[in-house]
This record gives sequence, structure tokens and C-alpha cells, in this order.
Amino acid sequence: MADDEPVDDLQLDIDEAEKEAGELAFLFGEEIVEQAQLVDIADLNLTDEMTNEIGAGVRRLKELKNNPEAQRRWISEQTPGLQLVLCLWIMDMDLLGKLQKHS
Repeated sequence: MADDEPVDDLQLDIDEAEKEAGELAFLFGEEIVEQAQLVDIADLNLTDEMTNEIGAGVRRLKELKNNPEAQRRWISEQTPGLQLVLCLWIMDMDLLGKLQKHS
């Protein structure tokens, strides 16, 4: 693309969403990401315990941010329900960059 061509903001948004979905799929698996894309976190009835688990999970992923394989391994050891709400939380709060090595 030449510098004088208009930037397609929609295409940039789509490209960014696809990149993020791929990165989330690496961590959580495609099935969890697909489920998370269908659910709005605002529709969930999160208990205080679930919110605490999400917070602890986000902290753990931040501790492991320089080791994506360790992040993936840790996530795989969690229940599918926690995996889903953690994925939703990361998507909704736009936290992915903060949990990755390049951030």
C-alpha cells in the first residue's frame, strides 16, 4: 500500500481482532475463544469468589508473561469454567497485551 492511499480502519480493526483471537487461542484453545466470543461478560452472574479467581488468574498470567508456554500450561490446568471467564475478562478488559512478553 502506498503512503498516499487511505487507510481502511475497518480492515485494521478486523486484522487486530483476528490477531488477538489467534493469540487467545494459543493460550486458551479455539473452543474457549469461540465460546467467549459468543458471551458478554456483563451477562454473567459473577460471584465474589469467581471475581477473586479471575483476579488471581490475571495476576498469575502476568507473573508468567515472559513464558507463554508456562501461561498455556497453567491455563490448561484450570477448570473450563475458569478458562472461559478468564478469557472473557481478558477480552473485555483488553488485557492481552499486558499479559504477553512484548508488552
